[in-house]
Amino acid sequence: MSYELFVEVTRNGTVESRHFGAAVVCDFKGNVVESWGDIESLVFPRSALKPILAIHLVESGASDNYSLNDSELSLACSSHQGEKIHQDLVLSWLNRLGLTEDHLACGAVLPEHTESAHQVLASGEQGCRIHHNCSGKHTGFLTTALHLNLPLDSYHLLDHPLQQLSLDTLSDLADIDIRQYPMGVDGCGLPAPTMPLRQLGHATARFANPADLSENRAQAIYRLHEAIANEPLYIAGHGNVVSELNDVTKGSVLAKTGAEGVVTAALPERSLGIALKIADGSNRARSVALLSILDHLEALSDEEKHKLQAHFSPTRVNSRNLAVGKIRPTESWLPGVPPVK
Repeated sequence: MSYELFVEVTRNGTVESRHFGAAVVCDFKGNVVESWGDIESLVFPRSALKPILAIHLVESGASDNYSLNDSELSLACSSHQGEKIHQDLVLSWLNRLGLTEDHLACGAVLPEHTESAHQVLASGEQGCRIHHNCSGKHTGFLTTALHLNLPLDSYHLLDHPLQQLSLDTLSDLADIDIRQYPMGVDGCGLPAPTMPLRQLGHATARFANPADLSENRAQAIYRLHEAIANEPLYIAGHGNVVSELNDVTKGSVLAKTGAEGVVTAALPERSLGIALKIADGSNRARSVALLSILDHLEALSDEEKHKLQAHFSPTRVNSRNLAVGKIRPTESWLPGVPPVK
């Protein structure tokens, strides 16, 4: 298994740590446009699959039946930070379904957003399931289960019809039988499938351009494109590179992170999909590497790069908020992209 050196972490100009990874750019026909490292190795895409897992929410008719808006559909694709806007939307959505947070299969946690977590604790409350970064995805699954008259209490289990439907959808977009690969359990309790990184890139490209999928599936995907582009804050949150990237590009890039150093990006106007895995699972390196690939592909305008500049090579600060180093792409793996000093 081989990896490329993608990202360096410096302190006062000296390299302190290095992050290796693999990445692939595919077109919607499954052709590999470019690749780095071993793209045939199995990965857990984790939350990077959420936009694909939300397809059946629209395709089944559940979204129309419950009049879901752009914010709710974006939230169904999200790994949100648990800000108040996310908490309030999950709660109102559940209320509209006649459900409570007890119906969510994810665990009770504090918000990942630090200020929001402090507000919860200061109010004398504790973490709850609504705060979980996957609560939007779970609410989406519950919505589909209600619409299809499927059991609610076991919707998160692998043998539930809704999870089997999800595996069918993943297999369709990745153009493989996802069931042939090992299966784990995700942090939120739902099944966590594996697939080769190459197939994750292909699935992401078909999400970008679903022209060769069924008409109903294609229209569901286009509806999700619209929702994510219109309401990017609900797919992650304020200050998050995914929300900012999706916002700045107005949907020409639709990025989604997964745990343990995974990130994907669908490029609808280019019919391309990018899938990237940082070998050591570092989340701090994945966005820097993704932005470097987008720059290499000339997928960002000068204005967009300017607006996203802080994410290309983030400054490291210490506890006194003093700049002490950088997280930067390495110089060797992307010809034509100027190195960051």
